[in-house]
Amino acid sequence: MSDYSNLYKGVSRAAWGYFFICLDININTVSVIPSFIGYILFLSAVNYLKDEERELSLLYGIGVILALWNGADWIASLVAFDLDGVWQFADILIGILSLYFHFQFFTNLASLAAKYQPEGDNSDSKFLHCRTVETLVLTALTIISYVNSHIFAVWGALAIGMLIIYAVTGICLMIALFNFRRSLPA
Repeated sequence: MSDYSNLYKGVSRAAWGYFFICLDININTVSVIPSFIGYILFLSAVNYLKDEERELSLLYGIGVILALWNGADWIASLVAFDLDGVWQFADILIGILSLYFHFQFFTNLASLAAKYQPEGDNSDSKFLHCRTVETLVLTALTIISYVNSHIFAVWGALAIGMLIIYAVTGICLMIALFNFRRSLPA
């Protein structure tokens, strides 16, 4: 890629996408930072980066499904309805798709960083480390969400700890993305 503008725009959209995914601020039942916007930003990032990293285009369909699901969940929250738990199969499928999407997305971003990061920068390894932590935490949270409710007190405390780790990891990912973007030539 001789023009870095698409790379810059794609990395910017990915960073802002994680802002909407990782930060969840609610007023009553409605998120003021809806996660479906994060997935729309990811889809935009895929469009900007797909020529450089062909595997990213394979994530587009999954990104659309995740954007639609999260959008439907946000719309349902406007009337104080929660889609989580309504269709257990859909919850499990969305959880698996989300895990795969984020794992592969950051694998591809790490590959891009390895190609374009300045010498001595380690953005690629930061992406891979955060990707691994995020995958482990999301897997644990998905499993915990299906554990029997009679042992919820123990799992509840573990889930809160995992959510904190997830939020910190998301912030680290955003910082790493913005730092990588800053290192790109103008």
